[in-house]
Amino acid sequence: MDTAETMGATLEDRGTAKDGSSPHVRDLGWDDPDDASDYLVPGLPNEELWILLRRFNKQTYHVKSVPKNQADDLDLEIVSDEVFTPVKFKTHLERLYMTVIVGAFHLWKHITRLRSWREWRRTLTFLTAYTIAWSLDCLLASVLLFMAVLIMFPSSRSICFPPAPPSLIDGTTGGVKKPDAGVLGSGDSLTGAPEKYPGEAVEQEAHSAVNSVITLAVGLAGDMNPEDIGDVKYKTGNVRSVQQDKTKKPVADAVFREAATVSHLISRLADTYERFGNALNPIAPFPQQRPRVVLASCLFPLILVLQLLSAYALMKGLGFLFGVLIFGDPVWRRTADYLDRNLPDWRSRISPRNTIFHNVPTNIQLALTLLRIAEANHAPLPPAPGGSEPPQMEVPPGAETGLGDTLGIDQQEVNLAMQPDDEKKAEAEDKPQAHMSKKHSRIMGFVKGLVKGGVNSGLAADRATAHMGLEKAKFRAGVVRTGPRPQSGPEKFPARFEGKKGHVIVNTLAKTPTISWVSESGDPKWALGISEISEIQKIGGLGWKTKIAVSWATEDEVQDGLLIRGATGDEVHLTAMPSRDELFNRLVAIGTQAWGEW
Repeated sequence: MDTAETMGATLEDRGTAKDGSSPHVRDLGWDDPDDASDYLVPGLPNEELWILLRRFNKQTYHVKSVPKNQADDLDLEIVSDEVFTPVKFKTHLERLYMTVIVGAFHLWKHITRLRSWREWRRTLTFLTAYTIAWSLDCLLASVLLFMAVLIMFPSSRSICFPPAPPSLIDGTTGGVKKPDAGVLGSGDSLTGAPEKYPGEAVEQEAHSAVNSVITLAVGLAGDMNPEDIGDVKYKTGNVRSVQQDKTKKPVADAVFREAATVSHLISRLADTYERFGNALNPIAPFPQQRPRVVLASCLFPLILVLQLLSAYALMKGLGFLFGVLIFGDPVWRRTADYLDRNLPDWRSRISPRNTIFHNVPTNIQLALTLLRIAEANHAPLPPAPGGSEPPQMEVPPGAETGLGDTLGIDQQEVNLAMQPDDEKKAEAEDKPQAHMSKKHSRIMGFVKGLVKGGVNSGLAADRATAHMGLEKAKFRAGVVRTGPRPQSGPEKFPARFEGKKGHVIVNTLAKTPTISWVSESGDPKWALGISEISEIQKIGGLGWKTKIAVSWATEDEVQDGLLIRGATGDEVHLTAMPSRDELFNRLVAIGTQAWGEW
């Protein structure tokens, strides 16, 4: 039995009653994911599974059913005509940070360690191999062969490049330094910031980095409020109105159009990077050996060409290709037009995801596959654990083991660099109000009280007008949760419909899986076959500005909603959902639809 079959058999066993009766939906830890078994998915530690699910929730929020022939082998591809929004652009930038930028920094820290000669045995080995290849005029071929070895044999990677936390490595000297966060709380982040669960520090870094770029961009516009940036006036004595400025609209349209293109390219780049990582380290049920063999086989023709051609012939050939790229546009255009007429999907066929990365998933495709396997065996995966409490400023147990020998540095020096910085630890544990003057604190408390009073008045008005039938008030009713988080899933999810309290019921044990909504009194309002769903979209409970103000003033959670459309065009709008992401995940995993990401 292969790994995929083992995984299915294990989940199927969890979805079967102990007495051997018909399957029922098993709760694998929805109330408390921390109490779940260490391996909900065989062969995949829960920490890695939580990372996949958390990022799936952040990156996937609008899907539509697409024809099977458009989904290739794996669905959840970003469609070419996706709707551009600033929020989606921000999400793509955060994903770029977590994949490409973090990976590039890891690579640079490895190069810095080699250049420093602190790990002199390893550096000497690399230098010897480099010198021999250079003297034999086979340097490029040797580098490609070395890359093929790293691809084919995973154990060689840790031997040639012993892992070490990048935040602990000085990017200039290659020695150790105190992480920027003041403590080595995480092993894969660039700042070493503490985290409660693996992967959270990198995710928070990405969020902070993108917010910093946005703040800088707003600041570059001058001493204006962000909402006034679009109406910049020249301060040279000649003040031009918006009507007089004939550049405003075309420039704004061009920026918005190019931003959409850049957003799409960023998502494609992140997709390719994730596929490359999942090809190097495949996770069941996807093939374990084929992706590595395909990647390595792409290098061997290059090695053969480099060995057969002389340096002169190689340079002449590269010069010819460069000339064709610069001056051969008419030929390329006519060739593309001919292929568009006779083979409309030729671009898709030659794309990396359908050639060297065929059947290699991105992270969200991997997460969706695991969710689908779990659903098929009546054992839906529970949500990733979380919480509002900040992580402690402390070094994780065992983080310092063997690092001194790995880095060629005294272990005591490593331990000193890893320990929390006293000043930053005091700042993290101290309350922000302690740094305010009494006058400032009173003013902030007064402002917060005013905002909270206004929010409570608005919520009370929404409740009253919702009973009177006002549509907007119905959507806002109950979006601010004031009590403890209610129990949700795996079959029953609290949600409001048309402002009324109730629950969404997911029934997968019937012949035709359905989703329905039932009021608190037990009256069913509607039901929809899950296979009939054509579109699912996550909807915010409040506008982003209002959400920030409400969260700050009340310190309560703002609950978002879900929009579900059927194949006939009917739609339901669920609001005030504490477990919106979990219901979304179940719906996209249960049905047989192929989904496109919008």
